[in-house]
Amino acid sequence: MKKIIFMLMFIPLLSMAEESGIIFEHDVSWQQILDKAKKENKFILLDAYTTWCGPCKWMTKEVFPKPEVGAVVNPKYVSTKFDMEKGEGLELAKKYEVRNYPTYLFFDPNGNLVHRSLGSMPAEDFIRVCKDALDSTKQYVTLRQKYLKGQQDSLFLREFAFVAENAQDSLSKIAMMKYFKANNNQLNSNTIQFMFALTSSVRDTSFNILLHHKEEFYKVIGKDEVDNRIEELVWSEARKASKKGTDPEAFKKVIQQYIPEKTEMLSAEFEMSLLWRKSNFKEYLPKALAFVDKYCQNDFDRLDGIATNLLEYYKDKTVLQKALKMALRSVELKSNFDNNSTVAQLYNKLGDKVNARLFAENALALAKQEKAETFDIEKLLKSLK
Repeated sequence: MKKIIFMLMFIPLLSMAEESGIIFEHDVSWQQILDKAKKENKFILLDAYTTWCGPCKWMTKEVFPKPEVGAVVNPKYVSTKFDMEKGEGLELAKKYEVRNYPTYLFFDPNGNLVHRSLGSMPAEDFIRVCKDALDSTKQYVTLRQKYLKGQQDSLFLREFAFVAENAQDSLSKIAMMKYFKANNNQLNSNTIQFMFALTSSVRDTSFNILLHHKEEFYKVIGKDEVDNRIEELVWSEARKASKKGTDPEAFKKVIQQYIPEKTEMLSAEFEMSLLWRKSNFKEYLPKALAFVDKYCQNDFDRLDGIATNLLEYYKDKTVLQKALKMALRSVELKSNFDNNSTVAQLYNKLGDKVNARLFAENALALAKQEKAETFDIEKLLKSLK
């Protein structure tokens, strides 16, 4: 009898826990969502996802269940999810030009698209996006209409360019350069920060400005951040040129074109990445160890990345100890949430619970400073009690 009473008490508590975040409508048609929104006079939030999308899974696990997110979304929205590669999702993806995941589509109570955004983001940023979608002065579609009707003053161009970038609208780049022209093509603190934030491809006009005026950007943004962004964008272009790794020489040519001084290192890193994607862990390991020795004894980010890979897929204690050495060096160079978390997990996997807890506590404190999600590290700490 006690067991039955306990189960009856537990079921409502479980339901409350499930509904503390966003309440999504499941197993319904798009027309049913439209009808419900109109009847209740609510906006619609559509989470456009795919089953293979890592950032989609991260948002579902880390952001959507948060009570503060549910508190903002549930009173104003009818929320739903559609797999863009199945059923009605295929038609919705085509109609609303959904090409990247996750994409968030926002509709007014009459079913008109008013706003869109994409990508994984912290809860506070997602809350801001959801609030902006309710505000006609910040909605992507509304601002786009104003832009096309000729509103192009400097302040408006700046606002529209950011919103259009989040919506993956190519007009963002045009608006960005119009804003630069409206500021007399001057590289100052405002225009540099603006262009840096919106440059997302080596094909952007602003990328050439960045590449040929690095010193000015260094002064405003910082050398490491600028160099990392250039490398990231060049890597992305080179990876496309390689045709999914089938043409490594094409990858190398792109690197040589933009950052020739990094050709050897990035080509070696690309070779490692191909082995990793093929799950060829036997060949990956010696190349990773050699890469660390040759290129990244003073690169905290790469050290942590390789240590994380070794943590994830290797059980041999000798390998894990080498990974720990990398992760500890990363912390020594620049202590942050990611590398402290990596060290904590490695110590835990090696059976050192004391040091695992110490670095997990460090990671948790840093996560709060960096506004990172804490679910996994809190779970680790609980297991170490």
